[in-house]
Amino acid sequence: MMNYNSYKVGINVKKPDYLNLNMGIVKENFIIIKRKNKEIWKDRGFYAKRSYPIFRNKLKSSETIMLGKPLNISQFGLINLKKSKIIDISINFGTYGMGGPGFVGFKIEGYFGCRWLVYCIWSAGEHLLLNDRVLYCNIAFARKYDPWIDPISPEESFEEMRNDLIGMSIYYIELGEKNIYITLIDENSNVCSIKSYKESDDFPEQGGTGKKRKSFENGKMEDYWLVIYDGTDLMV
Repeated sequence: MMNYNSYKVGINVKKPDYLNLNMGIVKENFIIIKRKNKEIWKDRGFYAKRSYPIFRNKLKSSETIMLGKPLNISQFGLINLKKSKIIDISINFGTYGMGGPGFVGFKIEGYFGCRWLVYCIWSAGEHLLLNDRVLYCNIAFARKYDPWIDPISPEESFEEMRNDLIGMSIYYIELGEKNIYITLIDENSNVCSIKSYKESDDFPEQGGTGKKRKSFENGKMEDYWLVIYDGTDLMV
C-alpha cells in the first residue's frame, strides 16, 4: 500500500506547509495534539505550524497544530479499502471555523489501522444514497424522498442508520469520473449499497432555493473522497 502522507526529509529540503491544499473544497487537514506526541504525527507526514491563520482557536502551551496532506480514494487504493470494516459514521465532518460543511465520514478499520473515508462536499448526506435513499434532506422534501434521517426525530433515526452500518465491510468499490458505487456486506451476507453521482434526479431540492444542485462543479468524483487519519479534521 502507498505510504500515507509520506514525505522524504533530507538535508536542505524545505518542509511543506500544507496550507491551501485545494483538494476539492478542502483547504487543510489538521490536528491539535500534545507537543509530546509531535514525533508520532511527524512520522505520519504531518508538520507543526506555529501560526495557522484560518484556525484561530487559542491553544494551550502544551499543544500544537500539525498539518498533513490526505490521499484521495484512488491514491489510497481501492483494493486497500476492500474488507475494511465500518466502525463509526459522522454526518457532520469538517469545519470552516464557525460551523461545518456537512461532510459524511465513515470510520473504517483495516490492516492499515483506523482511518476516515470522507465524502467532502457541502451537505454530503443530501447527495449520498444508502440503498437508494438519501441520508437526509430538508424537511420540506422529506415526504418525497423518504430520507434515512427523519427531520422530526433526527437523533433517533441517525442512530438506527448508524447501527445498521457499523460492522459492515467494504466488499467492492466502483469509481468513475462522475459516480461512485460502494458495496457493503456483513457477516451474514446482507448487502448494502452506497452511491453518489455528480448530479442525479434522486437528489433532493435545496431548502432555500427549491432547486437541485450538482455534487461538485470541478474535477472528478475521486477528488471529493479523502482518506484521513483518525483524530484529524478537514478545513474548507
